[in-house]
Amino acid sequence: MKNDCIGDEFMYKVLVVDDSAFMRQLIKSILESTGKFVVTVAQTPLIALDRVRKFKFDVITIDYEMPYMNGVELIKKIKEITDTKILMISAYTRPGAYTTFEALSAGAFDYILKPSSEEELEEFKYELIKKLTAVCEECKKEDTSKVHELPAAVEGKILLEESIVERVRLARVIGIGISTGGPPVLERMFKSLKKDFPIPILVVQHMPPNFTKPFADRLATITSKCIKEVSDKEEIKGGCIYIAKGGYHLAVEEMNGKLFTRVLDLEKIKSHKPSADILFSSIAEACGRASVGIVMTGMGSDGSDGILEMRKKGALTIAQDEKSCVVFGMPKAAIEKGAIELVLNPDQIVELLNRV
Repeated sequence: MKNDCIGDEFMYKVLVVDDSAFMRQLIKSILESTGKFVVTVAQTPLIALDRVRKFKFDVITIDYEMPYMNGVELIKKIKEITDTKILMISAYTRPGAYTTFEALSAGAFDYILKPSSEEELEEFKYELIKKLTAVCEECKKEDTSKVHELPAAVEGKILLEESIVERVRLARVIGIGISTGGPPVLERMFKSLKKDFPIPILVVQHMPPNFTKPFADRLATITSKCIKEVSDKEEIKGGCIYIAKGGYHLAVEEMNGKLFTRVLDLEKIKSHKPSADILFSSIAEACGRASVGIVMTGMGSDGSDGILEMRKKGALTIAQDEKSCVVFGMPKAAIEKGAIELVLNPDQIVELLNRV
């Protein structure tokens, strides 16, 4: 049976659900101007559900504030009908952040912020095209069953070799770089991580400034673990998970034998701030072989240079496998650089960590 992700031979099919005529037309014009997408619109959730029952779409964009039912409720109903990828259109506010995480938990693969200025409109256009193109291309690869040919000896290694577990056990810190599709994956992983896990974890999840604290608060609530948005010059303690602050880079620094966080207001790296490259590079410098680096689902190549530095210092380096990624860009880039020792899915990663 043909994968729902695939449109016709040349164009991807998109359903835009928004009660604002302006936003419907804006998204439609942006996408159709690329020549890659053919767009159908729906001004209410009820019309959207009717469209979904009658037609196959590669991806659906959904606004949160709509009549009859909100965006999260609509996502849940769509997921009962089809596994089509869904992008949430979110408000750039703290309440908007909380609803966005509900949408991601309900099944949206990612989100994009509504523009409120000319400058933000340009960013909106860029992000919209980039995210929809990336997820459609990933789905097309799944449908044709073409798996990337990757360097040998990274996939299929025995997960629970005692020597691998021992290297994790000796780590002073674990760094994770993750982007598109990340929040639900981190939620599941941290829920499954054992309560007394002793090694601190530092996470770069690509997010805007207003979103990282609500994200950390949400993770802390649903996992009952020590999870917080990071502060500058904070001593890194075992058993805690630190989420990088949106709009700033996160680094690790050693002082007097102890590890501390650094929150840095520097230029974007590979269009990202925070950047996984900054985190991984600082871990390589501060901890050397006594560390673990994990690069996970996301577009682009952020993290690939930093995690290569970690591997050169003897750290254990892990990439998420292609099958479980929403977008395989970041892990693929790291693997192709020769930076990765193990390729695992999120459940295997947690299984490894729980052996410590």
